Amino acid sequence: MRTESKIRWMTLAIIILVLLNVSTIATVLYSRNNSAGEASQKSGDQGISQITSEKYSGKYFRDQLGFNKKQMAEFREINPAFRKDVMDINTRLENLRGGMLYEMACDSCKCRRLDMIADSIGALHATLKKATYKYYLDLKNICDPQQQQKLEKIFSEMFVGDFRPGRNGQRNQCPGRRVCN
Repeated sequence: MRTESKIRWMTLAIIILVLLNVSTIATVLYSRNNSAGEASQKSGDQGISQITSEKYSGKYFRDQLGFNKKQMAEFREINPAFRKDVMDINTRLENLRGGMLYEMACDSCKCRRLDMIADSIGALHATLKKATYKYYLDLKNICDPQQQQKLEKIFSEMFVGDFRPGRNGQRNQCPGRRVCN
């Protein structure tokens, strides 16, 4: 009887995870389509959906930033490591989210375990943001000043969800060009 109960709970957890993943994918696709349409209308560019769908491909940066052969060679040194790191982090995040859902569904849900999982997710998000800014800075270093402006625009479109309106509805912006230490 106890084994049947565990199997039912595991089946329920799997069904919930599948539904969660399907709804997340649907939401992302819907958001991409809306964002892409708005970005295309505003700027005539190809929009954010192409940025995300091509996953930082060399072709995208070559086309958008006008990379020359030397810049493309440098890009090919930077990009694979970033993509691998991001894929690894996202896989770990997905596993942690699944573990969190499983723990929440258990009869004897342990808040300490959930706290640990939540902390791990937060740490991985921080790692992802650090990898992203390092990637941006590496790309910025191979760009000329005009390309740097275009690069900033590309990343600002990708990061638009991360910035919250500040006072008077204005977005928080960098107070000026500074050199990071």
